[in-house]
Amino acid sequence: MRLLVVEDDPGLAAALRDGLGARGFAVDRAGSAESALDLLGIDSYDLVVLDLGLPGMDGLAFLRVLRERANPVPILVLTARGDVADRVAGLDQGADDYLQKPFAFPELLARVRALLRRGVAMTPVVLRVADLELDPACFTARRAGAPVALTAKEFAILECFMLHAGELVTRTMLLEHCWDGSYEGVSNLVDVHVSRVRRKVDVPGVAPLFQTIRGAGFVLGERAR
Repeated sequence: MRLLVVEDDPGLAAALRDGLGARGFAVDRAGSAESALDLLGIDSYDLVVLDLGLPGMDGLAFLRVLRERANPVPILVLTARGDVADRVAGLDQGADDYLQKPFAFPELLARVRALLRRGVAMTPVVLRVADLELDPACFTARRAGAPVALTAKEFAILECFMLHAGELVTRTMLLEHCWDGSYEGVSNLVDVHVSRVRRKVDVPGVAPLFQTIRGAGFVLGERAR
């Protein structure tokens, strides 16, 4: 999942990026509403974490412009403004949830996951392909009933495959889903990570689920015709 953090405080933005990144999210950061709108016009994001107190265009104006553009991306507002009127104003302008500063990171993470579950229409909470299961809410994976130990990056990669089960998953798709916009590497890194996931999922004694399509990418499960 790819998130956009709109926060002008470099320290808080870095903490959010590190914390969410450690949980397997790819995180981009914008320091202003204007730059965030530019990014949202170029890239697709699964959720926006938005500070209302931004320089220039504030968070409420950002919300209004974004919703006028019919962009449905879920938005979690972070702000030091504690008045009920401020919370209502944010929700009225199109925010999906509201968290007051200072906040506990586990609560922010729970709200992010709840919004993501709400925003993925027709997608089951637990993803399944054959005897492989992935639970994004609990951050767990199982193959034939046995736990699969994954790093945060490996979890994000497997989630991308399971969301596109039976479809060709290209290296570009994996880079966009699992790495943030500042990454400028080559596909060799993708191949290394996919190989690690593959070794953990396609263990001896179970039917292999991964296929490599030479020159194109990878497929998890039986390829749709």
